[in-house]
Amino acid sequence: MGAAARWPGGARTVLCVTVHVDGPSVEAGRGLNALGKHSRGRYAIRRGVRRYLDMFDRLGMPATFFVCGHDVETWPELYRDIHRAGHEVAAHGYQHEAWDLGDAEPGLLEKTHRIIADTVGEAPVGWCSPSGRKTRLTLPTLRRLGYRYDSSEKDDDLPYLLPAQDGAADFAILPNNTVSLDDYPMYVDGQALAAEVLENWVQEFDAIHGGDGYVHFTVHPKAGGGSGVPARAAAAEAFLRHAQAQPGVAILTLKALADHCLADPAAWRSARP
Repeated sequence: MGAAARWPGGARTVLCVTVHVDGPSVEAGRGLNALGKHSRGRYAIRRGVRRYLDMFDRLGMPATFFVCGHDVETWPELYRDIHRAGHEVAAHGYQHEAWDLGDAEPGLLEKTHRIIADTVGEAPVGWCSPSGRKTRLTLPTLRRLGYRYDSSEKDDDLPYLLPAQDGAADFAILPNNTVSLDDYPMYVDGQALAAEVLENWVQEFDAIHGGDGYVHFTVHPKAGGGSGVPARAAAAEAFLRHAQAQPGVAILTLKALADHCLADPAAWRSARP
């Protein structure tokens, strides 16, 4: 399928911008007091998220915010503001769990789902594992709760669908690229400068724009390993302006992209092993 026939409106490339808030819920999940050197998640709540809301307003673009239930119940007004600004609010664990949940997993998925729905007035339909972990319980629980997509996988350059199962509808997998289009590993593992990260993002975008056309860009608005601070946020904005300036780019929330794929399931069911 050619890119012009693949994406909405005949676009050559779709750009999905995802913001993983990762506030103090990360520290809470690790049993840490979110103060001193462990306060970088609080930066997202105090400064980073607002910085990105202002940025998206300037750029006139929608984004998908992946949020943790613990942060939403602690700072509900911030998440209402995200929703009121027209952005998608999606689920990202309760306390950014990075351990094996066992039989507790469905209950935590349900808890976060309920917190988000009650706080912003709209139930989430998208989820991304906070740790990359998934089990035999994950997708059945998400499907039962009415989710339409998962954004945890890193196994393809394009979205794909899991077929209907046990009476549940098709389910969209929207892979994310944590190697070159996610800020966190670049700043933490690569110890890169903001200018170096920007150069990499532009190179990756240009290559994808000339190929399959699915760009899934991820930022964390925290301090430390994220892009919440001014210079790194400026690099993210410069990248988004570069992407906006290219011909044939459609900017979608992950929810909108999932709905696009689910509307034509035969075209998106994966033939790969």
